[in-house]
Amino acid sequence: MNTYKIPHRRSGKNPKKSVSTETFRLRSAYQGRGWKPRTAALAVELAGAGAPRVNSEYKRLKAVLLYCPGREMADIKDPNAVQHLAGISPQKIRREYRELTAAFRKCGVAVHLMRTDFPRGGKKLDKYNLMYVRDLFVNTMEGAVVARMASAARAGEEKYAAFALSRLAIPVVRTIAGKGLFEGADALWLDERTVLCAVGNRTNEEGFLQLRATLALQGADVLKTALGRGVQHLLGLLQIVDRKLALLRAEKAPAELRSVLKRKNFTVIPVPETDEVRLRQGLNIVTVAPRRLIMPSGCPGLKALYLKAGLSVEAEVEISQLINGAGGLACATGILERAV
Repeated sequence: MNTYKIPHRRSGKNPKKSVSTETFRLRSAYQGRGWKPRTAALAVELAGAGAPRVNSEYKRLKAVLLYCPGREMADIKDPNAVQHLAGISPQKIRREYRELTAAFRKCGVAVHLMRTDFPRGGKKLDKYNLMYVRDLFVNTMEGAVVARMASAARAGEEKYAAFALSRLAIPVVRTIAGKGLFEGADALWLDERTVLCAVGNRTNEEGFLQLRATLALQGADVLKTALGRGVQHLLGLLQIVDRKLALLRAEKAPAELRSVLKRKNFTVIPVPETDEVRLRQGLNIVTVAPRRLIMPSGCPGLKALYLKAGLSVEAEVEISQLINGAGGLACATGILERAV
């Protein structure tokens, strides 16, 4: 705390001037002369500082957060116990991440790597799903909302995201708390003032309400939709690739979701339920600019569909090991910054 010592009045030829109580109270330290109130909204301050912000799913992608798994993958004895579908090779997944990083950089996207080197009390790293960074936060115009993971297997991953965000000087405007559950892949920006959040599988009502309250402070609305069985997140059903243009697994999408998109005047490109979607995670794409995307390799049918719809495939990346972990390309990509 700042303190100011009032000099005592001294006798003598040249006594030092004292500061009266009234003058003391008028100092800037006490909201007096020289005090400058903070009047701008946080979004305005961040814009002036050039901080990473997000208000869409399709504008030019500028920065992402990735986590490349290490030797901990070799410690997994039972994939199902950690929510994986099959074993993951540490060597092969590192190769996939090198390819993914190169693809992003080719598209002019800055790649930041999530670190796990803060103190763990001597314990080995036992978080086997950290590579699915998209689930751990959602960035906004005023900073990030850090998730609270729905499963016991992923509890505690949130602190690694918070650590990474703080290193990048991105404010954390909320961490989902209490009984709230929220995963970042359940929230998609429909437009600059509207987020759609799926509730039911990985995000609960309390998590949704906390997200909505936080974004309301920014003047953004959060709409709600349900998800059916056999889907992890909203991101697994819906991809927004340009203004009012979406790819949708129409056969899987609940009526509520289709209704929201219709109400918001979206043109919907239906994506059929094929093995490329279900097994190859072919809709698990990352939009790097309007109508430009990076997609998984080995999906010729979907690639043809995308090209026919006027989309451009900038790169195709092998993701067999990410698929073994029950995720895909979009799941692995934490969106830090897009053009706004």
